[in-house]
Parts: sequence; structure tokens; C-alpha cells
Amino acid sequence: MSSLRALALLATLSLVPSTAGADPEQPVSGVTYVFASVDAYTVGPATFDITGTLVGESTPRTFRFWPGSGESYSVEASRCDRLALLAMTRPGRYLFSWSHEIGYISPPQCTLTRQ
Repeated sequence: MSSLRALALLATLSLVPSTAGADPEQPVSGVTYVFASVDAYTVGPATFDITGTLVGESTPRTFRFWPGSGESYSVEASRCDRLALLAMTRPGRYLFSWSHEIGYISPPQCTLTRQ
């Protein structure tokens, strides 16, 4: 019986994404990140953590994005929030992208595209 438990534990651990518990990656400013699926979306005091699978990859990754500061930035970020949540409800149906201009001097740009 213990060998079956060990096998079940091994199978469970092998299915856990390698990014579980890892610190979020820092995105490169000016690069657009296109997610084929969004697995998690966390809103922090001044950040957004997005976990998902990028187009062309098979392993989920977590990125920490900063929406910038100012009232107009928070409006744009809240729009991105809704798009990411919609992408989560329909995995594989939409591509969600997030980008920021160089140095985070402008509001974020998000796109939701149906596949």
C-alpha cells in the first residue's frame, strides 16, 4: 500500500508547475507578452501578477507588471484586469496580451484576441 502512496505522491508532484512558489519574473519594458492561457491573476497594491502560458511555450510562467501611477493608469489597468479575467474563464479561446512602453511612462496596453 505504501508503494501506491509513493507513486501517487510522485505523480502529483510531477504535475505541479515548476513556477509554483517561485518569485514572479520581471517583464522587459517595451515587450508585449501574449498569453495563450491565463491561470492566475493577482492584484497587489501597485502590481499585477499574471500566471499563464505564453504563446509558443508549454510551461506556465508568472510575471509581475506595474501599471504605472496616476488616475488614468489605474483606469487602464482596471480594463486590463477585466480582459485577463475573461481570458481565464475561457482557456484557449482568447489570447491576452500586456505591454508597456519603455520605462513605464505610459498606461499599460492590453489586448484580448479570439483565437
